[in-house]
Amino acid sequence: MAETERQAGVAVPDRFSILLYRISFCGCLLGAIATLYLIGGLSGFVGSALLNVAAAAGISLAALFFLYVLFIQMLDKSRWMLLLWCSILLVLSVEVVLGLVPPTARDELSHHLAMPRLYVRAGRIFEIPFAPYSYYPMLLEMLYVPWVRWGWDSVPKLIHGLFGFLTALLLYAYLARRLSQIYGLLGFFVVIFTPAVIRLSNWAYVDLGTTFYSTASLLCLLRWLEGRDDERWLILAGLSGGFALAAKPNGLLVLLILCFLLAFVLGGEKARGIRQTVSPIFLLLTLAAVSVSPWLLKNLVWTGNPFFPLLGNFFGGGDGGGVSVGGVTGLGILAKRELLYGENVWQMLALPVRVFFAGQDDRAQYFDGVLNPILILFLPWAFKGKWLEEKKLLFAFVLFYFVYALFLTDLRIRYILPIVPPLAILLVYAIHNIYLRIVHPSFLFGVLILLGMLNGIYLWNYSQTVSPLDYLRRNESRDAYLSRMLPEYPAVRYINDHAPSTARIYFLFVGRRVYYCERDYFHDAADYPSVFLQTIRDAKNEEEVEVKLQQRGITHLLVRLDLFLRFLNDNLTRPQKEMLVRFQARYLTLLYHQGGYGVYQVRTGA
Repeated sequence: MAETERQAGVAVPDRFSILLYRISFCGCLLGAIATLYLIGGLSGFVGSALLNVAAAAGISLAALFFLYVLFIQMLDKSRWMLLLWCSILLVLSVEVVLGLVPPTARDELSHHLAMPRLYVRAGRIFEIPFAPYSYYPMLLEMLYVPWVRWGWDSVPKLIHGLFGFLTALLLYAYLARRLSQIYGLLGFFVVIFTPAVIRLSNWAYVDLGTTFYSTASLLCLLRWLEGRDDERWLILAGLSGGFALAAKPNGLLVLLILCFLLAFVLGGEKARGIRQTVSPIFLLLTLAAVSVSPWLLKNLVWTGNPFFPLLGNFFGGGDGGGVSVGGVTGLGILAKRELLYGENVWQMLALPVRVFFAGQDDRAQYFDGVLNPILILFLPWAFKGKWLEEKKLLFAFVLFYFVYALFLTDLRIRYILPIVPPLAILLVYAIHNIYLRIVHPSFLFGVLILLGMLNGIYLWNYSQTVSPLDYLRRNESRDAYLSRMLPEYPAVRYINDHAPSTARIYFLFVGRRVYYCERDYFHDAADYPSVFLQTIRDAKNEEEVEVKLQQRGITHLLVRLDLFLRFLNDNLTRPQKEMLVRFQARYLTLLYHQGGYGVYQVRTGA
């Protein structure tokens, strides 16, 4: 490792600075292509071959760029670098294989792929009032639409993973420039081998896109602050910050923190006047606004609120249709955790540490994701040596983002994922500092390997959960795989095979997992069946219940029976329950019942 550092010459920083610029520029080009797809889609050209091929070509070129850097620029014949490179290649290969199975994650099926499929069917991007999250900026989803249209719905998972890989490449370029190539490879490896990134890399979500753009914006801003002589870095920082917001609403938090950090640094320089201080901040925000403005304008035209379904109290246009985080509205995060999980004050004060030590997948109390304690255990050793001010800015970004995210929304790992790359950079700095001072480096390597094994165990267990091999070997059909992974899929398949093309399905307690439904459908904006509940409460008799469902065009119900019956039992009065029984006897026909799911036909005029 030391030998590799000594080999770093004067030309190396320039080479890696260029690489950092090209990666960030590549991300901005992808953002621009996705934005053009939005404009074309709003104009009714979702079916255009030119538009779809252009979007697919942009993704393909970005993937080729990544592979070129991975196999040409990053590959080195020295022993330690080759070992680390092979480890990276192994992890990337596993993540790609895990992404080749059909989509099964909840938000893929309810949002990130479901909305593109609706756009494909309609041939245009249109308003979907019953799904408030469809109003969120959907930069990455625009890149998913062509592949959904062509029936290759595993490709969006790989696209999302590509953004995670490009994020790791940003760290490689930054750390190779600051330290050496082997430290750049180490930063790359830390990011892609983080459990939350492993999991998200084979889901068609958007969090890795937000993380890429927030990291690009942060590193480009640091690069501009270093010399102040090349405005291209500030331009990339602004555009990337805007694309972070265009990928997911929490990108707004990224922008605010970057502006705060820029104001803090420039404001502390006595030689700068007010104009010299304000101008870079204004340019950063202006360029960010250029990136995100098409999404804001779309919502402004549709709802009167550019940030709908957020900030309804300020702009108007509603409050998101009753969508809540964690199922409880009107409470702060600490009050929610006390109410939902019974946590005491000490457990809540320990949240910043518990996030790295106690995360569990699919359990909201434990942050619905897994990080690794290695990201914070070495922090005290990071703040030594050169570039101390830059390290402080990296840590300030992590601290402010985490604190704001903690109090603004429910605490889930994927919501705070933008803090992982800065923490990975600080971790590599810490390892570098310890390595230069430690007497027995083998002890450091042993600790790192031990902590890394936690990620290896996670990857093995997660691979067993996804279990892609039978499907990829064609020993298991697509329907069989989906039936094994999704308990409601057989009921959805029954609808696709037997319901008439004019049917409209009301999904009740199915988690809004509607992607595989080939008929028109409806679901509640909230996590519970608010429309059905209000229909029962407002109706005077069973005839009115049928009429109200008919007014919405609903012809069938797809129900998870245990949750639905428990919900009705807890929320209806005795007369309302009796009316519901009469409605079921007179107007509902059970067509399918298996695995706890039922499909009912709503008879009209019975």
